[in-house]
Amino acid sequence: MGSKNKNNNYKIRILKLLEETPFGLTIKEISDETGFHRNTVSKYVEILEGTDLIAKKQISAAKVFFSKKRKYLRRKLVSSFIQALLHALKIEFPEKEKKFKEVGRKVLKYFQFPIGNAYIKEFEKYRGISDNQAHLKLLKNFYNAFDFFQEDLDISIVELQKNKIVYRFKNSEYLETSDDFIYFYYIACGIIEGIYLQNLNINVKCNV
Repeated sequence: MGSKNKNNNYKIRILKLLEETPFGLTIKEISDETGFHRNTVSKYVEILEGTDLIAKKQISAAKVFFSKKRKYLRRKLVSSFIQALLHALKIEFPEKEKKFKEVGRKVLKYFQFPIGNAYIKEFEKYRGISDNQAHLKLLKNFYNAFDFFQEDLDISIVELQKNKIVYRFKNSEYLETSDDFIYFYYIACGIIEGIYLQNLNINVKCNV
């Protein structure tokens, strides 16, 4: 009986911590926060993942775990509102893609993105590196930091040149059978350009 309660305590503590940390945590960070041994954390994270209570994202070499309960967001309601807003903006302001890239840059300035240590460390690794391709491929690692509604988003590289990269996005709520919500990705382009400039002091041009 005592062993069962102890096991439940591990699961409850880890799950509660992840519910209160919307940007997610690595195994080491969970261990540091709870005081549990890393092997113990790994064991119970795997159990929680198997019961579909938590999920993970791969950030370069790091695995970041987060709760699926989304304690701070009513996900479906917020996502539905964003879709409706994007659709209305596209109707009211047709062919204003460049303007919405500027909107993205302004969003980056004022919105506190839930970027945890795993993302910050990625930027630190690439500062001072002159490899353009490495910089361009970095997008795949940090994109989830601000597109935090779409856990199952599939991002793959379809073309890579010295100064150009082409990504394919799949399983996006904003890329359905029509382009009703396409301004989401123009806003995202502005955010991406701003992130490169802000974190790596690099000017990039992002297009849809």
